[in-house]
Amino acid sequence: MSTAIGGLDDTGWTSLTINMSAMTSSGKTQEIIESKIEKRIKNKFGPAGNKRMLMFVDDLNMPRKDLFGSQPPLELLRQWIDYGCWYDRQKQTLRYVEGIHMVAAMGPPGGGRAVISSRLQSAANNLCFVNPADSQIKRIFMTLASNKLNDFRNEDIKSLAEPLTLTTISIYAQISEGFLPTPEKCHYLFNLRDIAKIFQGVYLADPKVHEEKEQIVRLWYHECCRVFMDRLINHEETARSCGRCWMGPWTTACRSAPKRSTGEIPTLSLRRWI
Repeated sequence: MSTAIGGLDDTGWTSLTINMSAMTSSGKTQEIIESKIEKRIKNKFGPAGNKRMLMFVDDLNMPRKDLFGSQPPLELLRQWIDYGCWYDRQKQTLRYVEGIHMVAAMGPPGGGRAVISSRLQSAANNLCFVNPADSQIKRIFMTLASNKLNDFRNEDIKSLAEPLTLTTISIYAQISEGFLPTPEKCHYLFNLRDIAKIFQGVYLADPKVHEEKEQIVRLWYHECCRVFMDRLINHEETARSCGRCWMGPWTTACRSAPKRSTGEIPTLSLRRWI
């Protein structure tokens, strides 16, 4: 989305990004939008310079529901979409807002995300993207890992492609299920980009420097800690993530790895090496 926004013609377009959270209010949303528009004629407002604005609203379904089950920031946006206006909160007069095109994104309901109202859904063109299957994720990152590790001379390192891939996917799945976003932990948002970041770090391994499989495992472990554990808010969460996600998936992945010609399974112990 940032690429699309960056590609807009500056002479005719401007942009605005709003990141919703559980604490976002309708007043704050209106204030953010009004800070980017100016009065044109009478009670009509629009982007400065007579331009058009592309407004991107991220995490649309994050605002907390009120006592009546509605999400005030979303109701403000719905009123603007339906009627093209909202009220001046000081003078109690109508303000017509024009020249703005809204694009929004949100994740599946759950973990702090709510189901948005049907009234708002009916006012938008909805595009739904299904998460890829585990087999597809495995194939993608297995290809990436194999392509990198095949550059190494050590056969033990080459055999790490499948265990590293399976373990990373398993850790990602358990982190995503066990550490859900809440109003206090709204940054607990995990997606496939996190797996990609881990393999980006592994891709920095140099065959001339990393000659042993233990070095690759340490690098992989460091990247996992950087991507997942550094996002946790306290030592208790970190300890829970270690007990929940690390040793079990690694053992399972290593057991499922293909055997060598000698019949030995290429297993590693994180407790031993790290």
